[in-house]
Amino acid sequence: DLSLHPHPGQLVANDIGRVKIRTAEPLPADSYADSRRTGSFILIDPSDGTTLTAGMAGESFAAPEPVKAAADDDGWDF
Repeated sequence: DLSLHPHPGQLVANDIGRVKIRTAEPLPADSYADSRRTGSFILIDPSDGTTLTAGMAGESFAAPEPVKAAADDDGWDF
């Protein structure tokens, strides 16, 4: 069943879903549409080495802008 469920509680074996993954460091990846080789990935369980899932990278999200320091001496904060 490929029907759309906006917020499923879980994905089980062979389900297809769209997820966002947050990583501690940026990971280089291309969109799967641009490169099947560098736009695909697998997630591996570090405790036993089993494959948890495989996926295709989509569009990346913009990197967060750095937090600005205190306002300039003149009081204007650009």
